[in-house]
Amino acid sequence: MIELKQGCRVPYPEKLFEQYEVSERAIHANVDASKVMDMMRRFIKEHQEYLFFILELPANQADETETAPGVVDTFHTDVYFMDGLDEEHALQMLEAAGPLLIADGMNTFGFGGHESHEEILFERYNVMRVYCADAATYESFFADFGISKTDQLVTAWDTFDAEHPGECKRVEMNGKTIFDIPNDFKEYGLYFYERRGDEDTRPITFEELIGKVMLVGLSYLNEDGECTEQKQVWGTVDRVEGDGIYLTLSTGEEYWLPPDLSSTKRAKPGEYKIRSTGEVVVDPDFTATWNVTHPAGEA
Repeated sequence: MIELKQGCRVPYPEKLFEQYEVSERAIHANVDASKVMDMMRRFIKEHQEYLFFILELPANQADETETAPGVVDTFHTDVYFMDGLDEEHALQMLEAAGPLLIADGMNTFGFGGHESHEEILFERYNVMRVYCADAATYESFFADFGISKTDQLVTAWDTFDAEHPGECKRVEMNGKTIFDIPNDFKEYGLYFYERRGDEDTRPITFEELIGKVMLVGLSYLNEDGECTEQKQVWGTVDRVEGDGIYLTLSTGEEYWLPPDLSSTKRAKPGEYKIRSTGEVVVDPDFTATWNVTHPAGEA
């Protein structure tokens, strides 16, 4: 078990261990809250370049659009940056804001290098991510903090379901919350960068799928409409014909999808983990979701 953020609660803490998993360009880890300050300090000191500080906060409720009284369909994230920090000023920022950010359950924060483009982020539910050109170079970094390697990292997100959700809440420290940080550090160069969360609703055509990477989620339903199995596949769209969309999967197999774009969306940038194999798909172009109904009597 790990020491969770003060502002986070999970239904099954006994399932979470300090471990890390390596993909090509990132390391994902569960990290004890007590170690985060030292890990951030080490990252800062090891990067002899100008750094940036990044902070992601839930958008103010007043800025969200209600689709009905009291109902918001899409929640947004406000992103703030502070650029051009040398080691001294990056450490000062960490010492000033770090304790509150580590305790609070609702934010993501971290540091990155302007030249190396490497980043370290600490997120909700004690998930830490390090992005870099060669993730293997950070294995000793995690090992030095007593965090072991695994091929199948289980984060808090993997343990949630409709009946057993996680809980994130705001923490107050010395009369301040994370929502005071943008104003308190504005004079030192912290600025609003963008609001994230809007879906890309541009129409999708069959032609633009060709050559692009698609992540497909499949839910298998029995005759009563109950979900009996879920799985994911991914691959590159080779061609689109009258009878369907044809992909070459990561396994080399050909895969067919119906010639229907109603369930296809443009994917948000990021890393998508395939639970069944542990593969991580980086920045796919499109996602698609399909329900597959087994005929009566079919397994």
